[in-house]
Amino acid sequence: MRTAVETIRRNRKRNDPSTLEPRITRKQLSYWIWSPYHRLSEKEKMNLEQCLKRYPAVRPVYEVVQEYREVVDQRDYDRFLVWLRGQLSDSKQPFYSYAKCLRSDLQAVKHAFLLPYSNGVLEGQINRLKTIKRMMYGRAGLDLLEKRVLYRL
Repeated sequence: MRTAVETIRRNRKRNDPSTLEPRITRKQLSYWIWSPYHRLSEKEKMNLEQCLKRYPAVRPVYEVVQEYREVVDQRDYDRFLVWLRGQLSDSKQPFYSYAKCLRSDLQAVKHAFLLPYSNGVLEGQINRLKTIKRMMYGRAGLDLLEKRVLYRL
């Protein structure tokens, strides 16, 4: 075993093309799974298809993610509920725990689908304020904090 591994490593160092397999990172695969199929380049489509053929356990995850992405992009709440029921039907579903979290706050999810506005801007301002507060902890008084918040220094 040791000699076989040494040979493989030696050939990799020499960049011997017969021993090198194309490597796909998790980041690349995640990008391909999350992206809509029509937006991928031909090479990316080919690589994705090879991954799905080589690792059949990834295909159900890919299909669930694509369905979820389509539902969210179209803002179709009824189809989302069907997707959610499908994920909650069996604890072995790929996104069962994620679906449980969504179900626990279903009213907020419904509003996100049905209403044209969100509180994202407010959350961003709160995050900015808390970051400034943490940076200034123990260094200055309320006057300087007020100036930094108002003038965005």
